[in-house]
Amino acid sequence: MASIDLSKYSQRSVTYAKAKVDKSTSEGSSISKLLNTEIKLFEKKFNQKQKEWFYTELSLLLSAGVDIKSAFEIIEQETSIKKHQTLISGIKNDIISGRSIAEALQKHSKIFTNYECQSVKIGEETGKLGEVLNELGLYYTSAIKLRRQIIGTLTYPIIVISLAICIVYFMLSFVVPMFGDIFKQTGGQLPATTQFLINVSNKSSLIFYSLLSIVLGFLILHKTQSKKTWYRHYTSALFLKLPLFNNLIKKIYLARFCQSMRLLLGAKVLLIEALGLVKNMIAYYPIEHALDTVIKDVLAGKTLNESLSQHKIFPQKLTALIKVSEEVNAPELIFEKLSKQYSDEIEHQQAVVGKVIEPFFIIVLGLIIGFILVAMYMPLFQISNGF
Repeated sequence: MASIDLSKYSQRSVTYAKAKVDKSTSEGSSISKLLNTEIKLFEKKFNQKQKEWFYTELSLLLSAGVDIKSAFEIIEQETSIKKHQTLISGIKNDIISGRSIAEALQKHSKIFTNYECQSVKIGEETGKLGEVLNELGLYYTSAIKLRRQIIGTLTYPIIVISLAICIVYFMLSFVVPMFGDIFKQTGGQLPATTQFLINVSNKSSLIFYSLLSIVLGFLILHKTQSKKTWYRHYTSALFLKLPLFNNLIKKIYLARFCQSMRLLLGAKVLLIEALGLVKNMIAYYPIEHALDTVIKDVLAGKTLNESLSQHKIFPQKLTALIKVSEEVNAPELIFEKLSKQYSDEIEHQQAVVGKVIEPFFIIVLGLIIGFILVAMYMPLFQISNGF
């Protein structure tokens, strides 16, 4: 492992101290106060990417033999965002005052989840803090990767659908009316498809703005109701019925479930406690709802595999392997294998979905545009044949 040059850290400490003095001398200026005011609209949150970096760096420093105080000071100085510096400084000061790292993190419950705080607490109690912090870093690495896979899978169809809507709207609003004027001048009865397209063209603005209103309405509904139980229940049920996407979404959250269980059980967290923590952070209603019943069943004396097998969201292969792990008393190893297997399956299925979706949307877009062109040119063919 690469060594850490603490001399640089000392130099940075001096520079940082001078900067603080310089800053204090200029605080009397109203212009300086205005420039130093934080604009909340553009603040960067302490998101998953920041957590990945934070846990990985802290694990590296502690594993290299750096004490807690110095490790947090180094991380604080390496952070370029003022709000994040304030957060890390507050955690450091709480630790210096006698709190544990888990207690210091728990004070910021809106940023650090109970899952993270409990994992760090177990690491401190078992003397495996470096390992737990490293696992949390890996967890967020995997979470970021899964999120990018979802975005990558959905980006193409969203772009193609948006492009198709814009192209169809342009043709209905500008191209079709031009042909319509020509047909009116020639007289005669138009084919049914052409007349239908002209009628749709006359209402294209109404159709487009109605569609836009529906999309905006859904976005507002999602923004205001996304945390409500009824909304999460119906949206998750809808996504599980989508062809191609249903298995992919299901495997993404099963991979997260297995990874979380591996981390907690590997840190010797009690099974009931681990299930409760996973339920609170999994952010997927079908698994959360199932775990409510699973926790009650395990408390009543059932084995984990017996309880999980009663819920369709958990595949038979998963419950069978968990049964084996319970028999050999090595659940974290099975969850690790399952997590890796699901991650591999997600990558493969994402590639398959991408290959299927691309030609499908191209064909659909081609059919729509082809229908418009044929409907517009049919009267022209009739006119030319008449002559």
